[in-house]
Amino acid sequence: MNTEPRNDKMLILAGKGVSPGLAKGKVFVYRNILQPSAELCEIDRDQIDEEQARIEKAIDDVQRSLTIDAQQIEGQLGKESADIFRAQEAILCSSSVVDQLKKTLELKQINAEAVVKKVFKFLARRFTDMSDEALRDRGDDIEDLSRRLLLSLAGTHAHSLENLPANTVLVADRLLPSDTVFLSCSSTVAVLAEFASPAAHATLLTREIGIPCVGGISKLLETIYTGDIVLVNGTEGTAVINPDSRSLQRYENSLDEVRKCNETRVQESGIKRTMTLDEIEVSVMANVHSREDVDRAMKCGADGIGLFRTEPFFMSSKHLPSDKEFAEFLLDSLHPARGKHIDVRLLDIGADKNPPYLHLPREPDPFLGRRGVRVLREYPYLLGAQLRAMLEVSQQFRIGILIPMVTTEGDVIEVVERMHQLAAEMGVHELPRIGAMIETPAAALSIYSLKKHMDFFSIGSNDLTQYTMAAGRENPMVNEYFIDDHPTILRLIELVVRESGDTPVSLCGELAGRIDVMPSLLRTGITSLSVPALLVSDVKNAIRNTSSG
Repeated sequence: MNTEPRNDKMLILAGKGVSPGLAKGKVFVYRNILQPSAELCEIDRDQIDEEQARIEKAIDDVQRSLTIDAQQIEGQLGKESADIFRAQEAILCSSSVVDQLKKTLELKQINAEAVVKKVFKFLARRFTDMSDEALRDRGDDIEDLSRRLLLSLAGTHAHSLENLPANTVLVADRLLPSDTVFLSCSSTVAVLAEFASPAAHATLLTREIGIPCVGGISKLLETIYTGDIVLVNGTEGTAVINPDSRSLQRYENSLDEVRKCNETRVQESGIKRTMTLDEIEVSVMANVHSREDVDRAMKCGADGIGLFRTEPFFMSSKHLPSDKEFAEFLLDSLHPARGKHIDVRLLDIGADKNPPYLHLPREPDPFLGRRGVRVLREYPYLLGAQLRAMLEVSQQFRIGILIPMVTTEGDVIEVVERMHQLAAEMGVHELPRIGAMIETPAAALSIYSLKKHMDFFSIGSNDLTQYTMAAGRENPMVNEYFIDDHPTILRLIELVVRESGDTPVSLCGELAGRIDVMPSLLRTGITSLSVPALLVSDVKNAIRNTSSG
């Protein structure tokens, strides 16, 4: 591979913009040299147990790796992005995949590497043959799992994307989700890929990270070399290789225009009230999980914090944090939003999120098991420590406390009673607002009984869709059924808004940030949204151009 920058003339490449933005950097060509060979070798029957043990060890290794990646991505980007890796883990550990690996080994009597390659090639083909582009892109997850398993079998753990230098433009034929774990804005300024669709998980992650990306550039690796200087326009879908002085000047001018435009738009978003065309005011807040997130949300013009996720703090700790440690974390994190509306969610663990120090038992069907408030009710010390911390924080910030995964009236009664008890013990007289997350059809249909105890509601569209449509949000096999703007979901949102009466209702989840469904969403009567910080100004502008009627 030629790693020297070329001195030939400027070259303009055209593709498809899949993650917006402008960037300038030096090329690093990633040829996935870690892809191990998987030559087929026949084995004797007495070697089957040994090869089966190798496969089981590889599965365990990859499962641990996926858990770590999910926790890292959740800490950076939030749960929705981390779910990509949890979905992979669900596929890897599914009984159908494990059984197929075992049956193939026994029937074909071939080595573990060949078994993995054969089984996952079959699984990938099931997706790539589908007509729906979003489903076809799920084949990347299957290929990613295959590569992880083969690398584990080969005993390889290093990755060539670790420790990339600053201002790198990563060039590849394609990226898999496990590759994106190593990307960060501090090193990778842009991505060029020959094969990259807007729906691919790796592409979604580049957008979440905020890295410009252009896909669909044919013969890319034959055209560009490591060391080349490149200007990337992820919005228009172009790349200029070895630009001349005129192109560099145009890039600098465009960058200045984008900066000024963004500054103006954010300032307007933060100052101007967000009104629909028929003069209904809508609040647009942000989903966050750290001080950095809160600071970004305020700079993006958010009206407040609609959802502060506490899971990354607890998941990143090696021990159960004390109420003092949790309070200090919240006081520091919320500082940039002082004086603003803030809703902090109680620890929402169970199912796919289990801090190792809690030693929660495994469940056969975790997503229909102990999640959210169910865990807190079973472990009162966990609930008590959080409530004490939040009561302390509420004396300095206007916080609301959100109860996750509510199903029954008993869920909210127990938390409210515990809060009053602790407040009395602490001498706290001004209690924070307390609200329920509406994430199940049962909660949506129980607003009349719930609102007697609640000061506000927050609808979590992701889980509400999962439980209403009976389609696991992390299961790519039922992707076509996970429709968060389905008429049924919109009717449930409308029902919650109508039956809540004077009790405020907000909506968080991916649906809240979808510009394309804003008219339908506003027709439900919802007047408060909470979205990722980077979407705040776009959502506000979309609302100003939409009628709620």
